[in-house]
Formats: sequence, structure tokens, C-alpha cells
Amino acid sequence: MTAQNDKLEKEMDPGHSPNNQVIEPVSFTRAATEVRRGGLRIKPIPLFVTAVFAVLAVAVWFMFTAKAVNFLIEPTPETVRIEGGLFSYELGGRHLLRPGTYVLYADRQGYRTLEQIVEVGAAPDQEISLSMVKLPGILTVTTIPEGGSDVFVDQRFSGKTPTSLADISPGLHDIAIHSERYLPYDTEIEIEGMQIEQKLDVELSPAWADITLATQPVGAGVTVDGDEHGQTPLTTEILQGIHDIEVKLAGYKSWQTQIEVIASEAQTLLPIALIKSDGRISLQSNPAKANVTVSGEYRGQTPLNLILAPGDYTLALSKAGYSPANSSISVRPEEDIDLNIKLEPVLAVVSLVVTPAGAELILDGDSKGDPNQRLMLTAANHRLEITKEGYATFSTVITPRPGFDQQLRIDLKTVEQAKAESIPQTIMTASGQEMRLVIPAELAMGAPRREPGRRSNEAQRLVSLTRPYYASTKEITNAEFLVFSASHSSGSVGRALLNQEERPVVNVTWEQAVAYANWLSAKDSLPSAYEERNGKWVGVTPLNTGYRLPTEAEWAWIARYAGTKKTTRFPWGNAMPPTEKSGNYADISARDLVPYHIKAYSDGFLGSSPGGSFRPNPLGLYDLEGNVSEWIHDIYLPDPSLSGEDSVDPTGPEQGDYHVIRGASFMHGRFSELRWTYRDYGAKERPDVGFRIVRYLE
Repeated sequence: MTAQNDKLEKEMDPGHSPNNQVIEPVSFTRAATEVRRGGLRIKPIPLFVTAVFAVLAVAVWFMFTAKAVNFLIEPTPETVRIEGGLFSYELGGRHLLRPGTYVLYADRQGYRTLEQIVEVGAAPDQEISLSMVKLPGILTVTTIPEGGSDVFVDQRFSGKTPTSLADISPGLHDIAIHSERYLPYDTEIEIEGMQIEQKLDVELSPAWADITLATQPVGAGVTVDGDEHGQTPLTTEILQGIHDIEVKLAGYKSWQTQIEVIASEAQTLLPIALIKSDGRISLQSNPAKANVTVSGEYRGQTPLNLILAPGDYTLALSKAGYSPANSSISVRPEEDIDLNIKLEPVLAVVSLVVTPAGAELILDGDSKGDPNQRLMLTAANHRLEITKEGYATFSTVITPRPGFDQQLRIDLKTVEQAKAESIPQTIMTASGQEMRLVIPAELAMGAPRREPGRRSNEAQRLVSLTRPYYASTKEITNAEFLVFSASHSSGSVGRALLNQEERPVVNVTWEQAVAYANWLSAKDSLPSAYEERNGKWVGVTPLNTGYRLPTEAEWAWIARYAGTKKTTRFPWGNAMPPTEKSGNYADISARDLVPYHIKAYSDGFLGSSPGGSFRPNPLGLYDLEGNVSEWIHDIYLPDPSLSGEDSVDPTGPEQGDYHVIRGASFMHGRFSELRWTYRDYGAKERPDVGFRIVRYLE
């Protein structure tokens, strides 16, 4: 390199040029922009073109591999944001996304921010449905009188009035207000949510009434349920309900009564005349069971023990068929008197003329032979029966009249004639279930639109029932069902045992119930009311006289109307809470068993109760509301009027997957469920659903 440099320097030096040749300058031209660095030359234009093609290639690749996803969000959000993947693109309301996992964010005023992981699959067009959740609502509760009342939301204590309750979830909520000495208030409110403030202003009704008592003489002490309230004359406040009142004064008999206090309804008891200490009379007669009056006041039948205040009295004894006996008596304080009075019989004549001949007379349970005879009888009630083979027994009660000869002409009727003239009001099944005759009529099913607690499936419709039918007085028991299915067990719920023999059978399907009805029909030589079609049990068309489940219209008639035109919202009336011993519902013993129970109510049973534990309705039927709910013959539709069936003797829709369930059970405590019109449905067994049976008369 050094030798080459020296040579170059010499060639460039004019003093050393060969032949002293002068070197002329020439113009310099820059070489092309090609730059060599490390042997690589970069050309900008090809590089740009390459980049454009690369971007287009990626875009084309994305367009061909991305999937069109339509996000259906209810309600429509104000903003939507998607995170994840390389990128996304919105086109015509759809998002272009490659298959994979993304996070979707949606916002709308009044709703919680929606954050949802979504999976985009391989399908070219996809729809993903999502829902946004409303923000909680605000409920402001005030009362008159002001302040201090307990507020319960869905049976949970939520504060004292006045109060503003925030963070209440949207939807239907039970609101209860309790205040000492005031009637409880219950309602249902639909909370709108979205932080909208709603107000509930309630004027509470007093739960007491003024009760006024006066005695003669005055100054008697008054106790109510064992608590002292003062001395007569007295006006005192007593809470509503049934209370025991006792009045005491030295030297006089204590006076006791039981009153029912109705809130805000003042009562003034009749003046109480206290009675001095009594004497005692032990009274007997021959014959016994004579009616006794003391100075014109009826006191009972002999043998009789009388307690009388000191004084003079007239005793009068009377008995049908005997002459009355009268006696005067003086009673001294603390005196014991024994009396035995004999009554003289009074006789009268009764003549019988009976056709056809050959009958037998039975008088007061004793056979008297041929009924065509003249009888001498005491002037009292006598049971008379006339029997003849092939004829219906004639039975009546006759009362002979002294001094007046009676003649009875009796034409016996054949068995067929008697049967046609008299329909039995009560029948018994082969398994011993009592059934009562029901004469139906026209009725309006369902609840009015404005009735509190009304549900959407309770639309009113007018139906007409034309065929008399018998209904079992009680729900089918475990003991009765076990004769049909020995392996069945009703089980238990919580600590409540449901399997006792006298309790209604539960945990049976609708199919098991109708199978029992068919079995019972066979035992009573009746046609089967159900048959199997296409693998399902359905009612025979038209319905025959076999045992079956009641139609919904039949159940509504016997339960709510009880053969009358009068209707009530609840079995006990039109207001909550239930009156004492109204029925077996979700009482305080069920507070750990069900979400809702009736506070301050106790029916005396944990779980179901034996049939007939509570009073029957006017038709003599038990537990149509309360104890257990009941399977119904009809297939369930939210609005039966849309089924197209006839409104005369309706039997329900022809197709469906569920059957109607009616009546509240021991697991129902919400006031909307305790109403007569509450409709439920199901397809499987439940621990609170049993059944009763019906059958047509003919």
C-alpha cells in the first residue's frame, strides 16, 4: 500500500508528470444514488412498493380469515368497545373479527357496564346475544305517624321510617311495614331500577280499640288476659284480637267473657250486674232428659246441677209426651238441695194405612208387625219406619197430639222410583273416601286486572259448569295411596315429616295421580277416566263417570265460590294477615324452610297436617287452600282463553308439557300465593303437591 501511494502522489504532482504534461481539471458528476454499505444497496421505490403489497396482503388475509359477528345487546348500548386479537373492524353494524377470544365492553346510562368474554368461532356469520343489567333503584318510605316503623323488604329488615333504601334490585319486591300498636302493612312494588327514586307513603291504621265496661255495684277490678287494667267504670285500650276479660269484686261471683276486638271499632259492653254467692240444686227426673226452666229461664235437661243466687224460684219440668211439673223453691246462700221429680205420660192415637200390603212396621227401633194398625203413643217424637222387599224404606218422625186422632196414609215407592226422586248428597268410594255432591253454575275464573298481587296468568274468563259432580272432602292420604302403591314414600322436607298415614300424599307426579284414579274406578266398577295415547295419559273424551282429577273450573267453583255467588280474595277474607286457624300455610315454623313465611302466624303444624285439621268450607270440603297444593286435570297454558276450548264444562287445552296446580300449600307464605286465584303449574313431583278426586254424577 505504501508503494502504491507514493506512485499515486508522483503521478499527481505536476513536477513529476511524464513529459511535464499538464493535467486539466474536468467536471465532477455524482454517481447514481446507489450507495454501497457493507456491500448492500437500498432502493427506496422498490421498498415502498413491497411495503404496500405487504399491507394489502395482510388486509386481504384479514378480510378472508375474519368472521362477521353481530352483537345483539339488549338494550342497545351507547358505546361498544372490543379488546383482544390483532385488530377489529366494524362494518354495517357487524364486527369483523378473526376466530379467537375477545373482551367486549358496553355502556349505557342507567345500566351496569357490560364486560363479557366472547368466543368467535369459525362460522362466517355469527350472532352473539347479550343483556345489560339495570342499576339498582331507590325507594323512599315514609309513614303516618311519622318515624319509628320497621321496614322489611322481601321479609328482611331494612331500616326504620323515614328511610331511603338504595341498591334495591329491579323487579317485584314485597314491602312490609310494622309498627307497635298499628296494623301491619303489606304490598308489592315493582322497582324500576336505573337509580330512579320511587316513593311509598303509608298511613298506618291503629291496631287497638277503646273498650268500655261498667258494673253494678261499681269498683270491680278488670283484668284482660290476666293483666290488670283498672276498676269499673272503665274505658281502656285493647289491641285487636280475641281477649279474655274477667271482672272481680269481693263478695260476688267473678264475671268472665271473651270478646273480639276489631281495630278502631270502639265497644261498650252491656252493664254487668254482679251476682252474690249462690246456692246449689241437684235436680233429677223420671224419665230423664226433661227440659228445666227456672222462673221462666231455660237451664237445660235433667239430670241437672243448678247454681242459683239466694231467693225464691219456680221450677218447671217438661218433656214431650208427659205432663209438665211445677215446683216452688227457696234458695239460701251456700245451701245444697236434692230434688227428684216424676213426670206423668200423656197418650195419643195414631192410625196407619199402608199400601201395598205385606209391609213391616218398625217403631223406635222395635218391630211392630203389620203397619196397618191403631197405635197408642206418648205425645213425643217417635221414629217410624216401614219396610217391604222391592220397595224403598219409608222413614219419618211423628209427634202424636193428645185429643186428636192422627191418620197417616203411606204409599211405598219402588227402589227405582225412590232413586229417581232422591240423589244422595254424600257417597263413599271403595277405599273409604267421602265425596260430597256439587251442583255447579256459571262462574268468573281469574282475578281483576287491578287486584293487588294479580299475576299475568290469572286473566278473567266466564265459564259455565252444567254437570253435577262429586268431590272428595279431603285430599288423598298416604294410607289410601299406599294401598295402590305400597312402595311409595312422601318423604320429608327440612325437619317436617310428610309420610305419616293421615297426612296427604305428596311427591307424586300427575301421571301417578291419574293412575290412582283409574285404579279406584276399577275397584268401584266404574269406567276409567284416563287412557294412554301416544305414550301420554289423557282424559277420555268426553269425560265419563270414572274417578279423575278436578278440572280447573270445577276446582275454582268448589274452592272459591263454595256454591254461592260471594267471593273473597283470601280464604279467610280480603285482608292480610290470615285470621287464627285459617289453614296450614308457611307459618313461623317454616321460616327456615321457605324463602317467605307469614310472620306472627302459627297453624300448629310443621309441614303438612292431617286432612280435616281445619274447618271445612260451606260445602263440607277441607284444605282446598292450605296444607298441600293439588294437581288439576287441565294442561297448563298462561292464558287458557287462548286455547280455543269451549267455555261450557271446559277440560283444558289438548296439548302441553305441564299441568295446572291450584291452591296454596304449607310452603306458601307470599300474599299473592295465598289468594284463591293463584295458578301454578308443574310436570314433576313436589313435596307440597298432592291431589283429590272427583267424578260426574252421571
